[in-house]
Amino acid sequence: MKNVVALLVLPTALVAQSPSTSYEQTYRELMNLVAREDRAAQVTNLVLTRDAARFSLTNGVLYLLRPVNGRTVGAVWKGAGAFTFVPRTQIERDRLARFEHTPTLDVAITGLVLFFSDRTAAELESKLRFSQGEGGLGNRVRDALNYLGDEDSKTIDPDLMGQILNADSSGFFYAHIERDQGGPLMFAINPFEVEGVTLAKRAPRTAWTREPEVLCQFPPRQTPLFGIAGDRRRTATINDYKIDVTLATQGGAGIAFSAAANVTITSDSGVGPWVAFTLFPKLVIDSARWAGAGPATVFRGKEAGLLWIMLDKRLAPGETRTLILGYHGALIDRYGDFFYILDEIGWYPRSLAGRSKATFDLTFHAPSHYLLASVGNRISASVEGRVSTTHWVTPEPIRNAAFNLGLFDDYRIEQPGVPPVTVMINEDAHAAMGKMFLQEGATELLPQRHMKETVGNDLVQSLKFFRHVYGPPPVEEFYATETPYPIGLAFPGLVHLSWTTFQLTDQKGQDEVFRAHEVAHQWWGISVDFATYHDQWLSEAFAEFSGLWYLHTARRDNDSYLGLLRRYRREILERREEPSPIWLGYRASSSKDPAAYGRLIYQKGAWVLHMLRIMMLDLGTAKEDKFTQMLEDFYATYRGGHASTEDFQQVVESHRGAPMDWFFNQWVYGTGIPTYRVAYKTEPAEGGQYRVRLRIEQQNVPPDFQMPVPVSVELADKRWGRYRVNVRGPLTEVALPLVPSQPKSVKFNDLEAVLADVKMVDW
Repeated sequence: MKNVVALLVLPTALVAQSPSTSYEQTYRELMNLVAREDRAAQVTNLVLTRDAARFSLTNGVLYLLRPVNGRTVGAVWKGAGAFTFVPRTQIERDRLARFEHTPTLDVAITGLVLFFSDRTAAELESKLRFSQGEGGLGNRVRDALNYLGDEDSKTIDPDLMGQILNADSSGFFYAHIERDQGGPLMFAINPFEVEGVTLAKRAPRTAWTREPEVLCQFPPRQTPLFGIAGDRRRTATINDYKIDVTLATQGGAGIAFSAAANVTITSDSGVGPWVAFTLFPKLVIDSARWAGAGPATVFRGKEAGLLWIMLDKRLAPGETRTLILGYHGALIDRYGDFFYILDEIGWYPRSLAGRSKATFDLTFHAPSHYLLASVGNRISASVEGRVSTTHWVTPEPIRNAAFNLGLFDDYRIEQPGVPPVTVMINEDAHAAMGKMFLQEGATELLPQRHMKETVGNDLVQSLKFFRHVYGPPPVEEFYATETPYPIGLAFPGLVHLSWTTFQLTDQKGQDEVFRAHEVAHQWWGISVDFATYHDQWLSEAFAEFSGLWYLHTARRDNDSYLGLLRRYRREILERREEPSPIWLGYRASSSKDPAAYGRLIYQKGAWVLHMLRIMMLDLGTAKEDKFTQMLEDFYATYRGGHASTEDFQQVVESHRGAPMDWFFNQWVYGTGIPTYRVAYKTEPAEGGQYRVRLRIEQQNVPPDFQMPVPVSVELADKRWGRYRVNVRGPLTEVALPLVPSQPKSVKFNDLEAVLADVKMVDW
């Protein structure tokens, strides 16, 4: 589960003498934890306060747990008491109310299981008198541990396990809370997460995940709410990879994967000696040794997602170690004539801070009849016998490395002003998949001809368009490979496109948007990275809007562009009763609303940019120089770095020349979507002119909600008058400037300027 920071220090006397030398031994000790009958205490009105949480133990009995790795790291209590929890921000209070029907918690509790490396052990020792107890606490400890890990793979929450393995006292605190009514809650303070205060519960059995579901998550007190890049801290990272990959034909014409990786481990703070990394669970470690030294101690459970490495000592800030790791496994499946890479970025060891950047030096040995594309610049290529060897190097650190191979034909396009584009397509494979779907009645997938040229043209033209509106592309060469996935993925200089977009181009423009979206990630999400998960809309929404903007330009009409925005609006309004703000990022998806991430971060986020576009549009000349210059400035300022929502707001304000906090509070941090009930009437005025009066009722939003809304008045001879009306509060009444002839019609919210539900009513 995701958790983060406590400013609590364990007294030196309670720190174990040395780190563990055996992961398995420590894991067994942890999983076999039971209450110490000789360390029991009667509890009366004991209060433990941890940041936003307060545990009031009115009465009962508390036992310390057996030591693990030489120290006390847990306790268990049963009795009667209360748990109170007050989220730090309004967004988190609203979030809690969605799940628990109250913005703050004050619930009766009957049991606690605590795990800690903070001051809890010392606090309990100082406040309680321990003696012999009677036991009888059942399986409470084992039940709590089951929420933190998986016995089959011998994994446990890596931050808790790291504290125990390393005899660390950085302030970890975890409470498994048994409520009088309702299922258990999990509260944690984790010093390795930026947002270290977390409240969670297990998702319902019918939910999209069986992992604990985060209800609230925020930084601890005395820590800024904003302005910190990254989601984790004090975590070992890998800043340099040199990986030699062998992809060999195996039985059934599949592909066997093996790799030898030199990885340089470092950290900006002291870490270790045990450090954890992630690796695709089906990859098996063959060997591990230190560069210029002997074997390395590593541990990996059966099909575990974590790889534990024991360094020779705790690393000081900036100190490095280079590990040479050999591994192999079932990474690549065959799907018809396509190869299906089961984990696009899990094929090499990755830091728990998954968004850290590194340089990559990648060599691939593959059957010569397959084509392969990778991130990085291709330095060399050769063929010996039936093996093709290619060497790729990234010119600068990147976040995610990926590759693809297959029975591809390549289609290369070189045009001035953009990097060379290579489209790698398997026409036989996607034709076969198309026939399979046609047999199942999917007539919308009837194949079209010349699709490599069609797809290639969209890639090249969108590259040109984005270069024009944002700035120079951040890559020297661009590859697009066909995959059997239903989605697209973007990496530096490389995109994976679903086979369906090579089958046809739909009439509504979704395929052009899809292709351009993945291209746009070279600017948004790769070159300009997002600061934290809250800011991920700066990647996905910007890419989605870019795809729509490209469609608008390529087709030279409003219908397709606005048509897709209207479709997004319908889908957003259909789930209006499950509100989450864009700012929640991936946390918007939950057991209550599994598809919220796509609908809010992609679709509503694209609407936010569209609204800014229309807000900055010159209604008289239709020029959008201000909007284009604003995005160009944003890209130039943060190219190669990280940007936050606050950073983007500042750039918008500098180009608007006015505060924009109201806009971001409404559309990024807020959840309201207005309903406008609009009435108008026209009446003669002096000099043969006409006056248009508007009455606008604004509903379903806070009383101070405001938006400038374009209103267009159609006159004779195809003339139009265009105005902006500032709608604020429950009722707005306004008279437009006089027009020279009787209006034929009035259009409120022209150009779909505001994400809103508009209902025209009689005066």
